[in-house]
Amino acid sequence: INNDFNNKLNEEVNAGFSKINTELNSKLTAEAEKNKACDDDFTREAQKIFLMVNNITTKVNNIEEACHNEFSRINVVIENLQNETNQHYAVVQRSDFDQQSVFNESEVNSTNESETNSRDSSTNLSPSSSSGSSNLSGIFDITGDIKIRFKQHFDRLMKVRNYTFDEMCYSIAVDIRSLGGSIKISTVKNFYSGVGRNTVGTVNQINTWVASFNNNAE
Repeated sequence: INNDFNNKLNEEVNAGFSKINTELNSKLTAEAEKNKACDDDFTREAQKIFLMVNNITTKVNNIEEACHNEFSRINVVIENLQNETNQHYAVVQRSDFDQQSVFNESEVNSTNESETNSRDSSTNLSPSSSSGSSNLSGIFDITGDIKIRFKQHFDRLMKVRNYTFDEMCYSIAVDIRSLGGSIKISTVKNFYSGVGRNTVGTVNQINTWVASFNNNAE
C-alpha cells in the first residue's frame, strides 16, 4: 500500500512539476517574443530618429553653405562699393585740384601776359625789325625744343608707370605744383597735343618740370 501511495504521489508531483514547467516555459517564451517585438519597435524608432537627425544635419549644412555664399556675395558687393567710393573720391579730389589750378593759373597768366605785352612793346620799338624776327624765331625754337623733350619724358613715364593719358597729365600737374608752380590739367593736355596758344608762364612751368629730370633721378 505504501509503495502504491508513493508511486501515486510521485506521479502527481511529477505531473504538477511538468505542468508548472510547461506553463512557465510558455510564459517565458511569450515574454521573450514580446520583448523581441519591443526591441524591434525600439530599433525601428531609433532608425527613424537617426534618419531625422541626418536630415536635420543635412539641412543645417545646406543653410550654412547658403549663408556663407550669401555673405561672400555681400562682401564682394561691399568691396565693389568701397572701390567705387574711392574712385569717386579721387575724381572729386582731381576736380578740386583742377579748379584751384584754374584760379591760380589765371592769376599767373594775367601776370605773364602783362610781361609778354611789355616785351612785345620793347620789341616793336627796336630799331631793327630783322633783329626782332630773329629773337622771335629763337623763342619758337626754344619752345619747340621744350615740347620735344616734354613729350619724350611724358611718353616714357606714362609707359613705365602704366598710366593713362589723363592720369599722366594729372601727375605732371601735381609735380609742377610741388615745384612751386600751378598749372591746369587741361593746359598740360593742350601743350602735349599742340592745341591752343601757350603763354610764357605755361612754357616756363613745363620747362621747369622737364629740367627737374636733369637734377633729380626719376
